[in-house]
Amino acid sequence: MVKLAIPAVLAALMAISPARAGVVGAILSLDQLQIQTSGNVALQPGYWEMSSRILNAGHGEEISGTDSHNDSWAPLATSSSHGGSLTRGSWDALGGGGELYVAMVDSDAPWTRGHTELWTNTTVYLAPGASITVSGQVGLEFENSTTAQAFGSAMAGVCLDLAPGECRNNYRRTTYLADDPDGYTDNFSVSWTNNTNTNQQLLWSSNLSVGAMPPLPVPEPAGWGMLVGGLGLLGACRKRYRSA
Repeated sequence: MVKLAIPAVLAALMAISPARAGVVGAILSLDQLQIQTSGNVALQPGYWEMSSRILNAGHGEEISGTDSHNDSWAPLATSSSHGGSLTRGSWDALGGGGELYVAMVDSDAPWTRGHTELWTNTTVYLAPGASITVSGQVGLEFENSTTAQAFGSAMAGVCLDLAPGECRNNYRRTTYLADDPDGYTDNFSVSWTNNTNTNQQLLWSSNLSVGAMPPLPVPEPAGWGMLVGGLGLLGACRKRYRSA
């Protein structure tokens, strides 16, 4: 009996392998970006940065790519990959927008999180009576062929702000895969008019981010059954041995 039970336990331990299949990811896009001005308006691009990362949550290691510019309208583009997992981003304000993309394949463990983000700051100078409007379309599409603890998220925000850091005049939307599995498409428009007799200085900020995390490994039910059966056999053998 003992000889039969030990192989059963070993086979069960081998059978309890993580159940891994599928991808979780998201695509966040900002299209049809338009800047309309009236009166005396001047734009001065500030600091722009886009980064793509694949993170090892357990050890803090990361595979990353970053593109940044100071005082430039130059397009941004980054990408990072590990196995089948991929993060990438592109952004061109003058070309009309960009896209952030994350796809995490759960067989790529221990690389357990992907993240792509964009941060831009542009200074806007408005003479008295001048105005500016920033408009566009934001769309999110989740990719989810996994189950259990798969996680996806996205955040989009655009603001015209007289007091930097407050973003009182803005468009902002945050959503998660569990809350909105079908994603969304939003049209937005934010405007500011200088109704004073002096020049005003605004901050036009664009903040976009998208992330994904595959589900944690889940043991196969058949593996648990084999393990329980094997341990039961060992227990019975031990009881018979002690009785003898």
